[in-house]
Amino acid sequence: MRFSLIKISLLALFCITTVTFGQFHSGAIKFGVQDPQATDAGFNLGYQWERSIDKNFDIGWEVDWFHKTYTDENLVSELNDFNGDVYGTTNELLAKTTLYDFPAQFTMEANFPIPDSKLRVFGNIGLGLDFLFISYKDYSNPDDGNTKAAVDFSWRVGAGIIYPIGTNSELIGELNYHSSEPSWQYQVHDSNTGRTHTFERSYNMGGILARVGVRFYY
Repeated sequence: MRFSLIKISLLALFCITTVTFGQFHSGAIKFGVQDPQATDAGFNLGYQWERSIDKNFDIGWEVDWFHKTYTDENLVSELNDFNGDVYGTTNELLAKTTLYDFPAQFTMEANFPIPDSKLRVFGNIGLGLDFLFISYKDYSNPDDGNTKAAVDFSWRVGAGIIYPIGTNSELIGELNYHSSEPSWQYQVHDSNTGRTHTFERSYNMGGILARVGVRFYY
């Protein structure tokens, strides 16, 4: 089911972003705070490209970047069960994880003017893929690092406000909920005990995303 959703989202992204109607294009740089369930909140940077279908509806795509280094407490617990908490310090080191998250989504946005005001409000949705790169410690040699990539279907829904600052520019502020959970598995063999265990690393990137930005029309 997950891979079917990925194929559908890629097809939709290709078909809709290659249409030729619409008169105006825009590019927006956004930055703010992302608070995924997998780790603590951190800085998020994004770029969004849009094509205006009419004065109240836009379609386009968006790419974001999120980075965080933390200790995976769930993995610490699993390692304690596997090789004993006598290796507690080593287990903490093994569970030290660095995430590089790159969601790429097809977006749709509808905006509505507020009577007697320059402000406009908008609602948006996004569908696409979440590309997650994980840097983690090698079990046999904790001083060495490994890198793994995981991909999952992602979606996003949000709302915000728009304030014009010029003929072809505007300020935006938005609050979104982002959902995705990339995961992967790997096996660990303990030469001291002869045991082998399969660990599943799952990263729930779902959470609140609050950002401000500047949009330019051309």
